[in-house]
Amino acid sequence: MRQLKSLEAWKVATDISRRAYRLTLDSRLRRQYGLIDQLRRAAASIPANIAEGYALGTTAQLIRALRISLGSSAELRSHLELLKSVELVEGEQVDRLERDVDRLIGLLVGLLKKLGARTPRPS
Repeated sequence: MRQLKSLEAWKVATDISRRAYRLTLDSRLRRQYGLIDQLRRAAASIPANIAEGYALGTTAQLIRALRISLGSSAELRSHLELLKSVELVEGEQVDRLERDVDRLIGLLVGLLKKLGARTPRPS
């Protein structure tokens, strides 16, 4: 696990997860149960899947877990966009988090390329 903690994607994902969870504690979101739950689950699953894939020990399992983390990152990005578009929370706070999620997506895609995985591209 020591090497996992040195993995930049895991560190960024953990920070994003923590910040996204804190964002959901905003009092303006108090009654947005479904959105809060989805946002928290997506955010928490990103570093958890990276850790799981890393711990399983094979390249194929790591690639699979990184792809799941990539999907959860895209899901989180979508939820953040929704929060911003309906003005449920401060725009700048969400903007910073969105930029960091975009950076994380880049890190995950880079890792997948490095591991030789073909990453699907949106049409």
